[in-house]
Amino acid sequence: MFNAFQRNAIRTCFNHTDNDISERQFVSDINEVLAKLSTLNAKSSVVLYTTDTYKFAVYLFALALHGNTVILPPNGQPATLNSLLKQTPFFIGESELVADLEADFLDIGTLVNQPHFVSIETIKWPQEGTIVFYTSGSSGKAKPIVKTWQVINKELSTLINSYALIDNPIFIASVSHQHIYGLLFRLLWPLRAGKVVNTELLHYPEHIATKLKLFKKVVFVSSPAQLKRLCIDNVLVDDKSHLQWIFSSGGPLLNEDAVSLFTQLNKPVTQVFGSTETGGIAYRQVTSLEKVSLWQPFSGIKVRALDDQRLILNSPLVRDKNYPLDDRGEVLKNGQFRLLGRFDRIIKLEEKRLSLDELEQHLCTSEWVSEAKVIALPGERLIVGAIVVLTHKGQIFFNGDGKLATNNLLKAHALARFERICIPKKWRFVDQLPYNSQAKLNLKALESLFAKVD
Repeated sequence: MFNAFQRNAIRTCFNHTDNDISERQFVSDINEVLAKLSTLNAKSSVVLYTTDTYKFAVYLFALALHGNTVILPPNGQPATLNSLLKQTPFFIGESELVADLEADFLDIGTLVNQPHFVSIETIKWPQEGTIVFYTSGSSGKAKPIVKTWQVINKELSTLINSYALIDNPIFIASVSHQHIYGLLFRLLWPLRAGKVVNTELLHYPEHIATKLKLFKKVVFVSSPAQLKRLCIDNVLVDDKSHLQWIFSSGGPLLNEDAVSLFTQLNKPVTQVFGSTETGGIAYRQVTSLEKVSLWQPFSGIKVRALDDQRLILNSPLVRDKNYPLDDRGEVLKNGQFRLLGRFDRIIKLEEKRLSLDELEQHLCTSEWVSEAKVIALPGERLIVGAIVVLTHKGQIFFNGDGKLATNNLLKAHALARFERICIPKKWRFVDQLPYNSQAKLNLKALESLFAKVD
């Protein structure tokens, strides 16, 4: 049983649709769902999907306390839900999303409450059971990642011990609770720490600014793509003193963006490095381009590098010892490390080894380029394609001189460091990179930009 919930039975757990929800109401709503679950086998797996963070929390706790395995789809697309509901016949969440699916399943929300169920009087923190996450990674193909509540609780304890929460801040977020980062940082951590969760998903900077004016102490949980949009036109500056912490995860945050946000808000962005498989590995705060901060492993976590720079992880959150990561890095004697790119992003072009990460980083040093993503394009021979977001200056050049001239300009910039065989052969210029709901770039979405012949 979790002590923070016991101290005060009327304390506020959630700020939902601008109304406070007490622990007493939260427990009552969990009991409503438990009354439906009492007819369901506790060993059953249940697909849980809803964009409503409060309902999600109610369903999650009810399922966990009943003993069910919880399956979290990465999105609410029909094909995704249909695929998962062919694996297990039970669903709870937004009924309208599954109304027309082909799969034969039971919507738990439609069940009648059973009067003879065992209710809870105060919230119990889940200790047993599992949550199954689905992560697409860079390939676009979803794969299941199983997490026990014991492992989740270990990571929550690490967060509580790593970051001081002062004066009861409210957690606001622009990332979904359906993914591991959002689930931990925007929902479970504040609940476990006895803080308040604002349930609105903040898609736009103006929505974040509104919350910052409303709440005087805020922890903001976000992603690199959303933070980049924010630093271009930062509407949070007037109320920056209300920010206690800013977190970013789900992908790399450019050092330039981190420094810009620090300058604008006088508050560093705490970047978290990890994955669904590994949990959190390390964190850092970049406040200067002259001396970029190294990654600091969380307590109890050790990282080392092999001769080929592959990073090896030992973590209490991962069952396997000496767990190999897909990341390259350099580890210092004090245990801190710097990342040098990913192993799965090193390709061979006519026997020349090319790190796509290094090529991207070099392109971004151009005054014409705001963001860049390069990918290998299969065909009769492997070539590299580049997707570029131009700076204001680059966009003016593009509008005046055209695509071919811009291509040649960036090719010349790339040739200053890379051999001609490694230079992108195809270029696409976009207003923003196509991030998915997990704030990740999907390889299939990137490849589709090259479907049209030049």
